[in-house]
Amino acid sequence: MHLLTFFQWLSHSSLGQFMQKSVWAFAVAETVHLIALASLGGALLVIHLSFLFAWKRTEPQKLASGLLPIVLISLIGMVMTGVLMVSEEALKCYYSPAFRAKMAALVISIVLYFTITAIQKSTSSIQTPWWVRAGAAISLLSWLSVGLAGRAIGLL
Repeated sequence: MHLLTFFQWLSHSSLGQFMQKSVWAFAVAETVHLIALASLGGALLVIHLSFLFAWKRTEPQKLASGLLPIVLISLIGMVMTGVLMVSEEALKCYYSPAFRAKMAALVISIVLYFTITAIQKSTSSIQTPWWVRAGAAISLLSWLSVGLAGRAIGLL
């Protein structure tokens, strides 16, 4: 199936029609999306900063493990509400370079996050290796690019 066909189907699906005709559905989905974004952003910021600066009181591995439920629930919430919002304006998203950039950055950011946390868990040294710190900085920048591309979708 061609990607355009999928987006056309999504736009004409019952979900797409509901989102397009409802007065409040998009606003509610966007509100939940932003709450999940704030939760995810906060958790990721704390985890990545702990990798970067190796705070004395908290081991980065334990912090990442403790915040994993927040990360996962926020990601799931963002994906679910993201599908709702895309179904409302599917063809606009299909033709939007910002949407494509956001999706690419999102995949890269998720892979980077889980790779870096897995590597950090497997390191037995007390101090975080420089390459894990570099990975955490790159991951933070990639998550920032997800947010910036998402904001650009609304502007175009």
